Amino acid sequence: MVAVKPMRTSTALSHPIDRPERRSRGGTQPLPLTRGDILRAALPLLARDGVDGLTVRSVADRLGISSPAIYHYFSGRDDLLDRLCELVAAEVDLAIDPSVPWDDAVVTVLLNMNDTFARYPGVAARVLAARRPSPAADRISEVVYQRIRGHGFGADRAHDLLAALHFLFGGWLLGKRPMRREHTNDPALLEQPARWLLRGFVAAGDV
Repeated sequence: MVAVKPMRTSTALSHPIDRPERRSRGGTQPLPLTRGDILRAALPLLARDGVDGLTVRSVADRLGISSPAIYHYFSGRDDLLDRLCELVAAEVDLAIDPSVPWDDAVVTVLLNMNDTFARYPGVAARVLAARRPSPAADRISEVVYQRIRGHGFGADRAHDLLAALHFLFGGWLLGKRPMRREHTNDPALLEQPARWLLRGFVAAGDV
């Protein structure tokens, strides 16, 4: 999206994580390792251990390699985590039928993002604080923006609404609910204010 760096989030990848992926084809010659191999091995560990619990050593152990080998592909743990967060954002399911009303489509994207981030502890906070470019986040923003524009909002108002949705969702992800904390994870408490926001923009007569 243009000036806003919003919502980031697809359907979860399912990977077994109990058994290391030993990389050998016999003898002493290892199979070639790629950055993608490392990220695919690390993603289920991220789901299990969260951002705080993921270590370079745990990823290396899963692959059956030494920790220094990871640093050949990533500058450090932060670089690895940033790229994993991008994968998580790319998991958000954006395949919504074009016939679905624009407001239902926007709310569905928000709920899909929430569902995706919930599977990876700590990723939401890290994504919201990120400053590096995120193609996955831009893709989500563009999908939402186009749905808003399709309803008839002008470019400026569409950007305003997209920004408002970003702030709403960011606050939701960070758990900034001073009351009813025991219900914070109920998706209905995300959907309700999102629909209020959308209706408010429509009622303002800017379409």
